[in-house]
Amino acid sequence: MNNENKGIHATGVSSRVWAMFVVVCAINVVAHLMVMPSLPAQIPTHWGANGAVDGWGPSWMASALGVLPLALLAMFRMVPRIDPKGEAYRTSGKFYQGFVIAFTLFMCAISWLGELTVWGVVPSVGSVNVLISGVVGLLFIGVGNYLPRVKQNYTLGIKTPWALADPENWRRTQRFGGACFMVLGIGLIVMGVAGSVLSSEVVAAVIAVLAFGSVGAVYVYSYLLWRKSQRAAR
Repeated sequence: MNNENKGIHATGVSSRVWAMFVVVCAINVVAHLMVMPSLPAQIPTHWGANGAVDGWGPSWMASALGVLPLALLAMFRMVPRIDPKGEAYRTSGKFYQGFVIAFTLFMCAISWLGELTVWGVVPSVGSVNVLISGVVGLLFIGVGNYLPRVKQNYTLGIKTPWALADPENWRRTQRFGGACFMVLGIGLIVMGVAGSVLSSEVVAAVIAVLAFGSVGAVYVYSYLLWRKSQRAAR
């Protein structure tokens, strides 16, 4: 077995992809450090639900945020090796590799919001919530689409106690949870657009209802599947 295949077997992500994204994340860190001297003392660090800047911090926070994608990439590399069911990462198709690529690119892009707002590339009012909610919503839709393909493991997927105890419960829970993720993703996109006309409290409340409702529905569904299987076994 060559090194490339070993990389795929161990983590579900090809060695070439790991190497490429280490370079991408390193370039991201260096770029942040290069522009830091030109930044003002305070830069935007937080945006409200209406897309307006409502938090500021020292300029070095931009560089610190630039390191985060590299740290997350290291964590993504480690997780399949310490998961007792790590084989699932290789047998779940391209799900984990796609997740690593999409989430790393997303975090690299997010790390530049402060600088881009200072430079006027991103307006300080109105558009950030649409951008972030839209991208996060698309991530949820993408993850929801692939969740049914995720094999049983202790890190990825929807890990209810009943799903971890039974492969069939796991399969059906991931399928139902995938649909819930997609609904949540659509809701995030809609709320991102509606955030410009609705109050931040309303947007936060709707997102909270969607998020907690989705989680609750998945847990109830998984439990009911388990209870049904217990009754059938008697």
